[in-house]
Amino acid sequence: MKKIMTFLFMMTCVLTFSDVVSGKRIQVRGIAKKEIFPNSAKVELTIKTQDENLDKASRENSQRLEKFKSLLSKSGGKYEKIDSVSYFTDKSYDWEYETVNKGAKEYETVLTIEADKLELNSLKDFLQILSNEKIYKVEINSQGINTFEIKARDKTAKAAYQKAIDKFNGLQKKLGTKGLRNIVKIAGFKNDEVSLEKRESVKKEVNTVTHNVEVTTRDMKSLGNIISVAYAVGIGTNGYIEYDIDNKQKLEDELYESAYKEALKKAQVILGKTNLSLKNPVTITDKSNGVIRAYSDYNYNYNLYASIDSKILEKSDKELMDKVLEKNIVINPSKLNISKEVYIEFEMN
Repeated sequence: MKKIMTFLFMMTCVLTFSDVVSGKRIQVRGIAKKEIFPNSAKVELTIKTQDENLDKASRENSQRLEKFKSLLSKSGGKYEKIDSVSYFTDKSYDWEYETVNKGAKEYETVLTIEADKLELNSLKDFLQILSNEKIYKVEINSQGINTFEIKARDKTAKAAYQKAIDKFNGLQKKLGTKGLRNIVKIAGFKNDEVSLEKRESVKKEVNTVTHNVEVTTRDMKSLGNIISVAYAVGIGTNGYIEYDIDNKQKLEDELYESAYKEALKKAQVILGKTNLSLKNPVTITDKSNGVIRAYSDYNYNYNLYASIDSKILEKSDKELMDKVLEKNIVINPSKLNISKEVYIEFEMN
């Protein structure tokens, strides 16, 4: 390419500074084409992990990457390097229902208390004392007897029963201050087991760690394997593969040289049937589109979401390798078709 560029520069100088360009001219076109197979490829992977604890999420993220490397090696996949593209954390909050006091229980004793019929004046004192003891519900049965309940809870049935009896004795004592001690009696009781378990909505902190890495390989046969192993360990891919070619400048130079030679040969063939002969080129115009550079290929089948399931790392290597074989992605690298087109104008005499 440097030779051609130097030549173009020299020709520009001739055109710029010469006073006269005389004689007849001929313009010919030269085209050189080549299909190039890539020498290397890059695949971007996304490792995403979540946990309430940021350190744990970060640790699991690193373990995922190490597991990927290990399985890739076991499966025969090869890579040149793995570069970190980006690494960031994000904190959010979520609400989850969970069981609180799981397995916890206690016992409740309910005493059924009966009270004799009361005169209006005594009834007022009676109800006031019950209210002070936080007993607000009093019913009158068909015989006109007042009934209410005393409740008590504790860890054992015996302790709950004793607590209820103590409440009853305390109530009797307070009723006695109004001359009503003997109007109440225990008509019955029951002991029940009470579960303390309950479902509650709990606010939880969620820490997400996202690590984007770029895997470079020169073994094109490993491309499908890289994505299959990533899938097995819950690592995501974006569906793009970036291919690259070695010695781009050398290839450019060779194509320009081939295009120039083709144009020169055409001119020689045309003038071979005349008495005219070629002199030096007057102008060289490059009509090529772009230069050789890295290029990308996209396939929806390679677009895999990153899994945040932490149980993936609990699986054995055999289980994960079975998933690799199940996915079994095969990739045929896309080739790059490149061409160079030049127009050359020669003087003739």
